[in-house]
Amino acid sequence: MSPEIEAHLRRSVNFPSPPGVATHIIELAQDPEIEMGQVAKVLSMDSALSSKVLRIANSPLYAQRRKSESLRQALVVLGLNATLTLALSFSLVKSLRGAKPNGLSYKFYWRRALLAATAARALGDAMHQTLAEEIFLAALLQDVGMLALDQAVPDLYQQGEKLQRDHLALAEHEKTRLQADHAQLGAWLMKSWNLPERLYHAIEHSHQLEFIDRAHPSGVFDRCVALSGPVADLFLLEPEQRQFAEVALCAERSLGLDRVAFGQVLGTIGSMIPETEAIFESELLSKQHPDLILEQAREVLMLRSLHVLREINNLRSHEAVTKVSGRLQEETCRDALTGVYDRSYLEQFLVREFENSTRHKWPLSVAFVDLDNFKQLNESFGHQAGDRVLQATARILRVNTRETDLIARHGGEEFVVVLPATDAETAHSICERIVRAFRNTGHAVGSHHAKVTVSIGCATNGAPIQFGSYTDFIKAADQALYTAKTRGRDRSVPFDRPLSASFARIG
Repeated sequence: MSPEIEAHLRRSVNFPSPPGVATHIIELAQDPEIEMGQVAKVLSMDSALSSKVLRIANSPLYAQRRKSESLRQALVVLGLNATLTLALSFSLVKSLRGAKPNGLSYKFYWRRALLAATAARALGDAMHQTLAEEIFLAALLQDVGMLALDQAVPDLYQQGEKLQRDHLALAEHEKTRLQADHAQLGAWLMKSWNLPERLYHAIEHSHQLEFIDRAHPSGVFDRCVALSGPVADLFLLEPEQRQFAEVALCAERSLGLDRVAFGQVLGTIGSMIPETEAIFESELLSKQHPDLILEQAREVLMLRSLHVLREINNLRSHEAVTKVSGRLQEETCRDALTGVYDRSYLEQFLVREFENSTRHKWPLSVAFVDLDNFKQLNESFGHQAGDRVLQATARILRVNTRETDLIARHGGEEFVVVLPATDAETAHSICERIVRAFRNTGHAVGSHHAKVTVSIGCATNGAPIQFGSYTDFIKAADQALYTAKTRGRDRSVPFDRPLSASFARIG
C-alpha cells in the first residue's frame, strides 16, 4: 500500500485497536518462555472468553475422551499456541463488532468472516497443517480492512450487501477508488497490532490465490486462507450464484485436493457450522440448512470428472442455434411466457447432447416435468391464473437445478430439464428436490392460495441402460412420466426397465 494512501487513511479514521485482553494475548504469544499459569490468569480476566475456550476444548473439533472441567485442563487439551490463537479470535470478534456501520452490511460481513474461518480450518486439517487455529484466525481477519475502510470512506460501500456478494468486484471497486484494496489495508493493520508475520502475510495475499508461491514456506497456509473466502460463498450465496465446480477446480490446482477430497472438506465444514454458530453466537446460514447445500455440491462433484464439466460449459457457452448469433436471435429460442427455452431449441440441444453422451460414454439424463391437474386450475380460475403458475414453474425449476442444466417448455403445462453428464442417482435426487419444492410452494390464485404439484419421469443414457437411439431415450422418459401419473401424481419416477411395446399419456 502506498505511503499516500496510508497517510490518508491515518488522517481519516481512528483505527480500531485490540482490547486489553487481546493485547495481553498478543504479548504472551511473542514470549517463548510463557507458562500455562500465565495464560490461564490472563484468560480468567474475561469470564466470557474463558468459558468459550473451555467450550471449544470440549467441542467435536477436539474430540476428547475426557471432558475438560476447568480452564487449566482445557489449556492442556488445546495447547498453549492454539489456546492463545483461539482466545484472540474470540476477543477480536467481540471488540470489532462494536462499531457502527456506514454502507457495509455487518451481518453479511460477519457471516462470511466466520464461514471463511471455518472453511480455512477444514482446509488446513485436510492438508495436515499443524497451525489450524492460526489459519482460522487469518481467515477470520482477512477482510478486517473492510471495517476500517467503511469508517474512513463512508460512501465506499453504499451498495451494501449487493456489492459484498461479489467479493472480487468489491475489491476492484476499492482499487478504483483508493488504489488499494481491503486485503492490503488489513495486512497493514494486523502488522500494526504486532500479530505474527504469517498472519498478515496471508491476509495481504488473500485475493491472489493464483499467484501465491508454492515454494514459499507459508504457501499452503496462505492458499488455505485465500481459498476460504470462495468456499464460504458456496454456503453463503443463493443457489444460482454458487460456483461449486469452479471452486473445486481452484482447490485441485492450488492444494491438490481432488473432487472427492474437496467434497469431504465441504462435509466437514457443514458439520462444523453449528458449533461455530454457538461459540460465536451468530447465525451463519439464514435460509438453507447445510445438508441442502451439501446435496447441491454432491450433484456437481459427482460428475464423471471436472473435465467433463468444463466441456459442458464450453458447449453451453455456444447455445445459440449455429445458423444465427447475437442477443436478438437468442431471444427467438425462448418461450415468450416463461423465459425458458422453447421446444425447437430443446430438441436441437437434446439431439446434440445424446450424440455426445453416446460418443464420449458419459451419462446424460432428461426429466419430463408435468403439472398435475393443470387443466382444472385453468377452468376454475382462468387462463391468466394459469399463466402465472407457468411462470412460477419456470422460476422453481431454475432455483432447483444447476447452471449446467437446461430448462425448456415442451408445450402446455409440460417442461423438460436436460441434465448433462448426470448419472441416474444424481438425476433422481434432483427430481425429488423439484417435487418437494412444488409441494411446498403456494400460488396466489385470485383470492385463494393453491398448491400445484408435479409428476416427473426421468431417463438416463448410461449405466445401467444404454439406449440405442435418441427416440428410445425420449420415449423412456415419457413412459416414466406416465408411470408417475398412474401412481398418484406428485412424485418422480426413474425409468429402470425395458421399453414396453406401447404406452399412453395421462394429462
